[in-house]
Amino acid sequence: MGLLDKLLGRNKYEDAYFDLLVELGQLVVSSPPAGVRLSRMVSVNRAADVLQNRRLELELLEQAMEEEEQKALAETEEENRERPKHEQMVEKNRAAILTLEKRLSSIKKNLISRQANMRYFVRALEAQERKVAAYEEAEEQEKASAEREVLKKMRLDRMRQERHLIEAEEEMDMHLQGEGRAGEGMRAKLRLEEIQQIQKERDEHLDSTLEELDRQAQAKETEIAETEEALAEALAEVGAEVYERRLPRSDYQEIYAELDTLAEKLG
Repeated sequence: MGLLDKLLGRNKYEDAYFDLLVELGQLVVSSPPAGVRLSRMVSVNRAADVLQNRRLELELLEQAMEEEEQKALAETEEENRERPKHEQMVEKNRAAILTLEKRLSSIKKNLISRQANMRYFVRALEAQERKVAAYEEAEEQEKASAEREVLKKMRLDRMRQERHLIEAEEEMDMHLQGEGRAGEGMRAKLRLEEIQQIQKERDEHLDSTLEELDRQAQAKETEIAETEEALAEALAEVGAEVYERRLPRSDYQEIYAELDTLAEKLG
């Protein structure tokens, strides 16, 4: 029966005994005894490396959440600064805009559709770029290569969507030429509607992204807790090994004495 098996369901003395073994293990790791090989040190080093990596991964997830929120906030603030001039233009030309809008209804629908498609392709492209970067960072070259091929096709699709959008914008501009203030008001109304839709989609995308990142962060926190337990167990094993061998280090003696006292109480 191993050390940790013996300590399962432990009482307050067993808890204290385990904690002292962990403390001794930490002392050993921070100042290893010269010329002494400890069989459990490998487990400590492995668990410590894993814990460091998991904490870094959690930090990166939290940073990503912060960056997503700040990016969305900055974009929304920039768009909101546009609103007053467009709203003023629309208010001054409301009746003329209504007449013009009825006449250009089908052209407007086509433009709105092309704008929405363009936004979709931009988001999809950014997500694919992040996927490629993640595989490259993890040095999974085969997966990265396959995703890069997908990325190439998506970039071609985006170029096609850009052309379609430019054509739709040019068609609208052609019909608005010569319309004077009504045309300017129509452009302002289109931009306000575009901003409203962009912000709605951004909020939805942000909520979805933050939800996914939060799910990953919670899973990472669980992994960290499990790794911390594994590290404590490994440190306790090192402490038990040193205690059993009674290595003659003056800085270990106080913990030896406390362990001896608890060992008597544990029988």
